[in-house]
Amino acid sequence: MSEARPERSVWLRLHGITLQLTADYTPFLEYVNMAMRPFVTSAVDAPQVRSHLEWINGPPSASPSEAFGVERWDRRPDRDLYLVGSNAYWLRIDDFRDFQLAASWTGTLRLTGRYYFHLGGSGTAEALRRLRWAAKLDRLRAGRFSTILYYMVYHPIVWWLSRHRALHVLHGAGVCKDGRAALFGGMPGCGKSTLAVSLLSDPACMMLSDNMVLYDTDQVRACPELLLLDRASLAMVGTAAKRLQPAGDTRVFAREAFRPDVISMEGVTPGAFFAVERGAETRKRPLEATEGARRLLAGNTMAKEVRRLAIMSEVLDLVAELPVPDAKEDLLRLLSKAPTYALTIKEGVDLGELARRYVEPAFVDRREG
Repeated sequence: MSEARPERSVWLRLHGITLQLTADYTPFLEYVNMAMRPFVTSAVDAPQVRSHLEWINGPPSASPSEAFGVERWDRRPDRDLYLVGSNAYWLRIDDFRDFQLAASWTGTLRLTGRYYFHLGGSGTAEALRRLRWAAKLDRLRAGRFSTILYYMVYHPIVWWLSRHRALHVLHGAGVCKDGRAALFGGMPGCGKSTLAVSLLSDPACMMLSDNMVLYDTDQVRACPELLLLDRASLAMVGTAAKRLQPAGDTRVFAREAFRPDVISMEGVTPGAFFAVERGAETRKRPLEATEGARRLLAGNTMAKEVRRLAIMSEVLDLVAELPVPDAKEDLLRLLSKAPTYALTIKEGVDLGELARRYVEPAFVDRREG
């Protein structure tokens, strides 16, 4: 059952899009305030997105009637997705099965998320499990906050930016210097985030993002998140670690959360794209734009958070019925304006030397001279 607690709200603004998040579960809002601190803003009369989270103790509801009070539906494109006019009720979301979502479109996007916290039992079995894990319940609850944050904040904002401003998401990391950006794309765990953070050892460099960047046909923009780094990664980035501010969160995989000292939020012209992967030796070779786009978009498919965004966007498109821009074609147009390389990184390589040899040229404006 849902716990009766006073509702509170957080207002967030990213690239001109304002989102109001309300919830009756204070620890989640405290997490959002911490994780999204640079983007917390004042209330406005008409946010583009309104999100509301309900925190419920117990197993997920089995029907739209039980979950959202919906007694009839017009269309059912998926066994767990029910459509009623410009409203959608989604009962099993990809692999995040303890979360359900209702969405409506009236020119404003409204989301109601219901997270069901349970330990896999019911009745007496659930009560006994809660007693057994009592000392760890808060940590278990907090372990779901980052995923809920994606569905309630990042995904709806990025969807809005895509459908209204043709800004698309790319699973990648980016750093800018002197008005030019170096972008590192690839599959999860390939080393792009650590490489991007290591570039902050240069005081002239500013972070864009370490996990998701936004792009249109001309520029790239930040989609910042907390940086999650373990001790080994901190050692690898060297003096760049001095420019990271601890955020006070250590919930995920024993990695500490950091925030860069400066984040560039303006649109930046790309200087070069790097499709990153690990290999037996470190080397860089040029790629044609079509091959570069294929590799970069493969990273989108492999990254769970971006794949979840794509699936949620399909649902929101059914509700809003807005034109969908061609993200691949726009990426090809952007890649035609800057060189793309395959960058293979050997385990244990000196990232500072790698940056000087392979990345620094990306910050040089080739139109000069």
